[in-house]
Amino acid sequence: MSKKKHRHLRKKGMPPGTLVYTGHRAVGEPLHVTTVWYGDEEHLLREHYAPEFVAKPEGVTWVDVRSLGNTEFIARVGQDFHIHPLAQEDVLDTQQRAKLEEYDNGLFFILHYLHLDAETLELSSEQLALFIGKNFLVSFQEDADDTFHDIRKRVCEGVGRLRRKNPDFLAYSMIDAVVDHYYLVLDELGNAIDGLEEAFHHKADGISPLDKARIFRMKRTASQIRHFLLPLRDATLRFYRSDSELIDEGTRLYLRDVSDHVTQILDSLDNSRDLLTNIESLYQAEVSNRLNNVMRLLTVISTIFIPLSFVAGIYGMNFDYMPELRWHYGYFTVLGGMLVAMIAMLWYFRRKKWI
Repeated sequence: MSKKKHRHLRKKGMPPGTLVYTGHRAVGEPLHVTTVWYGDEEHLLREHYAPEFVAKPEGVTWVDVRSLGNTEFIARVGQDFHIHPLAQEDVLDTQQRAKLEEYDNGLFFILHYLHLDAETLELSSEQLALFIGKNFLVSFQEDADDTFHDIRKRVCEGVGRLRRKNPDFLAYSMIDAVVDHYYLVLDELGNAIDGLEEAFHHKADGISPLDKARIFRMKRTASQIRHFLLPLRDATLRFYRSDSELIDEGTRLYLRDVSDHVTQILDSLDNSRDLLTNIESLYQAEVSNRLNNVMRLLTVISTIFIPLSFVAGIYGMNFDYMPELRWHYGYFTVLGGMLVAMIAMLWYFRRKKWI
């Protein structure tokens, strides 16, 4: 049983809203928190949790929590920002599907950031959770890596529209950054598929058994990516169509765009899966063709030796009255006849292009 499943069992029998981290990252990992408050003309940045920003009525407060092993701190942040206990539970339950949930004081969005190893084609995921309120956004990242560093840099430098927009646009920027990274993951998968196609068309012996194993790994990876993308498409579409007052009309156009991007990525992924299926079919056809060639060669050899075995069997019988056994040239005549019969059959098979 994997660590994920084992830790998930720790929640068995507990009441709803119980905070238990079910991820496979180390529980003792250091906690990283960054707090940013920004308005149209200024911003404040703290490399720690700054609860004094929570009460600011103007501007936008963004708290970014990285590493989820400290459940007490998660509960504290949830209490400060009035995050629903069920949403806090989902933050720590890292096996959630991408989704959007609406609460009285905010919107809760879950999605996954994917990493693909180009060599092993192993896919790993990091759950990201966003809670969007009236003038705040709290983001929870499963890993210590700063996924939203570039967005924070844009906020601090005043680049783009972020400083002039509400938290819903900040949430859109985060979702868009994650979706854009899916393109890179698909590019890595596409490069691997192109390598397989090159191997199939240029190798003298076609695809090797190692390449076959790589096909299965790619198909598994493509299925895993699709498993993350399908609920994300539904979540982004629901985010775009939500009638929540927390979403500005101007932001809806951007949300529709990111939803279109997810659909486009899904279409590209389906094309990649079709290519993998075609390559696998070609491989199976090539294996069958090789087996047919071997069987045809063995059949030709057996066909040649059937009459020769028949002649050898006749003269191998121990009868006393066989005139040819007493003939001086009998042995050489029989061998010559067998050779002529073999050459004639080889010529016939060659003419029919069976060999």
